[in-house]
Amino acid sequence: MNYHIGTMLIDENFTEGCDCPICKIKKTVNERLTEQYLGEAVMEEDTRLEVNKLGFCPNHYSMLFSFRSKLGLALQVSTRLLTLRNEITLPKNGWQAKKQGETLLKTNKTCVICKYLEEHMVRYYKTVAEVYYNVASFKDRLLAVDGFCMEHYANLLKYSSCAGSKQKEYVADLYAVQSKKIDSLKVAIDEFCIHHDYRRVGTPLSDQARESLKVAQKTLYGDKK
Repeated sequence: MNYHIGTMLIDENFTEGCDCPICKIKKTVNERLTEQYLGEAVMEEDTRLEVNKLGFCPNHYSMLFSFRSKLGLALQVSTRLLTLRNEITLPKNGWQAKKQGETLLKTNKTCVICKYLEEHMVRYYKTVAEVYYNVASFKDRLLAVDGFCMEHYANLLKYSSCAGSKQKEYVADLYAVQSKKIDSLKVAIDEFCIHHDYRRVGTPLSDQARESLKVAQKTLYGDKK
């Protein structure tokens, strides 16, 4: 599947106070890629072959099913089932049963949309670093965001070499943003815990502490919505 990697989504989402702009970029890319699998692309032989081989994960199947048009999904599921039917044979012994079971379990964990989504996100991790290198004003925009989820922070570090000669400065800024995020979240979580001590009954709870577990979920595991 083709998808142009530019800087528009980076410009749109690296804004002051944004909670993990990469999560927001990923959500947009995910939706656009998924929609392509219900368009004319489903009739392309290369696309159908990949769907036959990899199928869809539960999350992407649900997304596809949620769209109004169901025919494109049905056509792809039909050929996918044919592929699976050919992989299901009667085992002649215990060893074959175990081997086939392991193969089917592995097959059931693949997803053609996940594959392309990951490829595109790697390109975005690299592009963010390249923008940092090329656009002087981007430094302030990076420092103004409200941190990242841990997965995306880790990947930004992983591909930080794309910032070229500014890699050290880029990494330091990423660290500054993320450490501030974790420190403030820790304070809010601790306030939440202390608030539930019987000796603190009646003590008002700040908005940050009240929302701290939700924020912690997004920080630790990303925005799954």
